[in-house]
Amino acid sequence: MHAAPRVPTRAVLLLLFGAVPTTAHAQFDQPPPPAAYALRHVTFVRADGSRETGITIVVRGSSIERIAQDSTVPVDAEVLEGDSLMVYPGIVDAAGGADLDMPESEIDREELEPWDPPRDIQGFTPHRRAVDFLGASGSDLEKDRQQGIVAGAVHPDGPVMPGRGAVLLYRKSAETPMELVLAPELGPVFSLRGARGAYPGTLFAVMAFIRQSFENARHDGAVRAAHARDARGISPPHWDPDYEVLRSAMRGDVPVYFVANASEDIRMVLRLAAEYEFRPIILGGAEAWRVADLLRERGVSVLVSLDFPEPKRWKPEEADTAEGQVELEAAVQREKREMENRYANAGRLEDAGVRFALTSGGGEADIREGVRLAIAHGLSEEQALAAVTTVPAAMLGVPYLSRVEADMPATFTVTTGPLFDEDSEIVYTFVDGELERGKARTPARGEEAPTVDVSGAWTIEIDTGDEVLEGQMTLTQDGADLSGSIEMDIGRLDVRSGTVSGNAIRFTLVIDMGGEVVEADVKGTVEGEEASGSGGGPMGDFTWTATRTETP
Repeated sequence: MHAAPRVPTRAVLLLLFGAVPTTAHAQFDQPPPPAAYALRHVTFVRADGSRETGITIVVRGSSIERIAQDSTVPVDAEVLEGDSLMVYPGIVDAAGGADLDMPESEIDREELEPWDPPRDIQGFTPHRRAVDFLGASGSDLEKDRQQGIVAGAVHPDGPVMPGRGAVLLYRKSAETPMELVLAPELGPVFSLRGARGAYPGTLFAVMAFIRQSFENARHDGAVRAAHARDARGISPPHWDPDYEVLRSAMRGDVPVYFVANASEDIRMVLRLAAEYEFRPIILGGAEAWRVADLLRERGVSVLVSLDFPEPKRWKPEEADTAEGQVELEAAVQREKREMENRYANAGRLEDAGVRFALTSGGGEADIREGVRLAIAHGLSEEQALAAVTTVPAAMLGVPYLSRVEADMPATFTVTTGPLFDEDSEIVYTFVDGELERGKARTPARGEEAPTVDVSGAWTIEIDTGDEVLEGQMTLTQDGADLSGSIEMDIGRLDVRSGTVSGNAIRFTLVIDMGGEVVEADVKGTVEGEEASGSGGGPMGDFTWTATRTETP
């Protein structure tokens, strides 16, 4: 930035804005996003754990425009806090919890024949698609984005064969469910859970029912093939969408997401898969470690749920048995052993060479908290990072989501420290170029938590000493972060890189002088609906006062 001779503020603004028509906002409105964002001097961590320091990332539109060391920041970019921050590929939750409104069948026990119920009562509806019953929009997934989750799969829940899942990109601006969808159809979900009050209700019946369904699908396919070869003497077969899905699974066109947690249940799934030649992906897999060698030999992947149950007797926060302490009761010891086996599941799968991803288990668990438990019980941090980024992205057919590089979609997460550290927070999450700020950013050292919310519309007067400039200021506060703009009759000034500490505010006032950005540092205090302060920069020093006229 070049030093410039002192000139009146109005002359500087007229030089920039005099020929550009602007429209003053009559009421409070959300300021439009900047043309670009820039993160300066961050530490970039790849999915394999390798890292580079001093990186600047520029996001324009939906893509990463530039990612390089000490890269120049475009004049139209909003500069986000970057020093001491870390950038990671975004978390992909391969068993997420976006809202589904799957139909539930009513059981009229007086009319129902339990031995021959309709398919929807049995849970035999593999043709159903979760995408057709998706009820979420971008705003509904705000909490997920604030946890660093950028995409995920949603699977239908239910007995036997409830339907097929979908892959969603958690776009902030998505106003309809369809705007979230990346892939409308995944493989079908199977379960060993029986139907309620009807056949198949027991495990034995479910296994028989699944086998019979595959045999029926084969027969249906044979009839259709015979009719296609020669229609003489064969009535045209009707189309059965459920059998069509089963045949696609037996052909290997799609995997079967099979819900199984107990080791013996997983063994049964593997026997079924060998018998009918479908490709299983174990969903849940709480005891997958017990059959890890078999899973590796068969090349079967696991979507490990981090939705761990809460201990009922064992108190993990208390110290384990030590000299001078009473030995744990047998029931507590059993529960402790069971819980620690669950926590160690992922680490043991890693040691055995099994491919796995870590999931929230349907949106119920905090993924980062669950990963911390897994790391504390043997999982390596490198494998943990892959298990929530590149591995699930590849398994869902969207590997590009984990590629943080120039010209790729701007989809990544920014943290205050290592992703899985307990003290680290999610500061920003980008999804397809759209910015989501963390829920509550921890104030930097020396700062206080905000005690005021300055969001809203303000009238502002800037006194340069030569004259007083009047305008309308719009501010948006998100936690300790502050942004906005000032509209005057001669143009717009951007409020960027703002922070709120206690009742004190600081921000940068940005003016583009024909391609050269001039910045003024502004500070002030807020008392109720009044604010005042001072500022300075190449244009000289000034004071300012403001009165709030509207809150959002």
